[in-house]
Amino acid sequence: MIKRTSQVKFSKVNSVGIASVVQIGDTQELCPNVKVLAVQRTISLFYGNEAENLDEKEFEVYYEPIPLMLPERAVRTAFYHEKPLIKVSSIHVEGVSSSSIYQIGSTCGINAVARVKHIRELFSNNDEHPPNSQLDLPAHMMVI
Repeated sequence: MIKRTSQVKFSKVNSVGIASVVQIGDTQELCPNVKVLAVQRTISLFYGNEAENLDEKEFEVYYEPIPLMLPERAVRTAFYHEKPLIKVSSIHVEGVSSSSIYQIGSTCGINAVARVKHIRELFSNNDEHPPNSQLDLPAHMMVI
């Protein structure tokens, strides 16, 4: 890896989420990894057991093997950096989330994995009145 120096006068990161990295400086390797179960419902009723008994068939996104990258081929390259310094006056990042990386510096290797399963249980426009409580929910959405 060809080393260059990064010079940043001001950096602001508003939000850093799950399994994410904010790295100031050089690092050898970064490997953030996250599995997310995102449940969205018309009414905010969550029971805390939505992730129990993760069935391999229903949640195969968590169990599928990740395809391996092809091995690097030897390619002859030559670089000339007229200025070995990268200068930036300011950086503003709104958010870093779900196994992502914001770094000022150099990294030899990155292996980031984010597996996300979205479940949406929403009422259609055909429903005359949205439910007011769990008792008003359809049977497939009730947890007893």
